[in-house]
Amino acid sequence: MPSIANYAIFTNMCHISGTRQTMANGTEKAGFDENPPTQFEAGAQKTPFRMPAKRERVRLGEGGRFVIPAAMREEMGVKPGEDLILHVENGELRVRSWLRNLRRVQAELSALKKPGESVVDEFLKERREEQRRSDRRLDRLHALGTARKRAK
Repeated sequence: MPSIANYAIFTNMCHISGTRQTMANGTEKAGFDENPPTQFEAGAQKTPFRMPAKRERVRLGEGGRFVIPAAMREEMGVKPGEDLILHVENGELRVRSWLRNLRRVQAELSALKKPGESVVDEFLKERREEQRRSDRRLDRLHALGTARKRAK
């Protein structure tokens, strides 16, 4: 006597091979007719296969170490060996990607920059002016020290 599992395998094989099969409503259909193949769309899968967990329980190990679960690292966009920013806010530890934080700050600051304005050129202009003031002061102090030395 065949088992139910063997019957399920047999009916699936009949379905795949294209043999006729009696449907629940009493009609007969040839193998692939009941579920016609559909075209696969690569972009149709919008959500990832595994949704990252929003909360995980981890154990604090020796030296205050803990492991960030893989799904959370993936959502944060970090990989082992990358730098992180840690800070405590209202008693909660906050962890951010150093690189993502840098990009966020750059985006915020670039919004403040006027079109056509070169932040680097402005910075260099300020540094050169500061260097000229320092050089003039040093020249003045040198001349004053040389004059006093000659007066003795």
